[in-house]
Amino acid sequence: MPSPRILIAEIAAAHGIKGFVKLTYFGEDIRDTEDYNPFFTTESGANTLVLQVKNAIKGGYVAAIDGITDRTQAEALRGTRLYIERSKLKQPEENEYYHTDLVGCVVLENNIEIGKVIAVDDFGAGALLDIRPASGSSFYLPFKGDFVGTVDIAAKTIHVSIPDGLLEGR
Repeated sequence: MPSPRILIAEIAAAHGIKGFVKLTYFGEDIRDTEDYNPFFTTESGANTLVLQVKNAIKGGYVAAIDGITDRTQAEALRGTRLYIERSKLKQPEENEYYHTDLVGCVVLENNIEIGKVIAVDDFGAGALLDIRPASGSSFYLPFKGDFVGTVDIAAKTIHVSIPDGLLEGR
């Protein structure tokens, strides 16, 4: 069963002297943050923060947090991960998936298990599945049609086609 909360942002650093923070946002549209308040500071939902996004800056966004009024308080929040209730997210379109739902999926080629997804990364050219086989080091596989076939989130399986030579020499 998917987690009831989804990681959506992280506080990267303090910004200025008035208690603002630099926010790294993992969602599609930063304007959605108003609908996501309050943000949880743990996946279990122990503490909450209310944010107001001020503007975009290089590599992220500047945000104000209710109750945070100076740089020292803002610095103390550095590295804080921000989660939202999964129910606040729209349902993904057909053949779209939340990265968090792909992590932990068993990866199969020709119905033979080749590993599990340990992360989903995107360095700018599209999503990559980080797959950890039973032995050896992990490897990346592009998350697109030529390489990925059936994805079954309920069964936690992803059927793939590994290109010739990708796993040689490992």
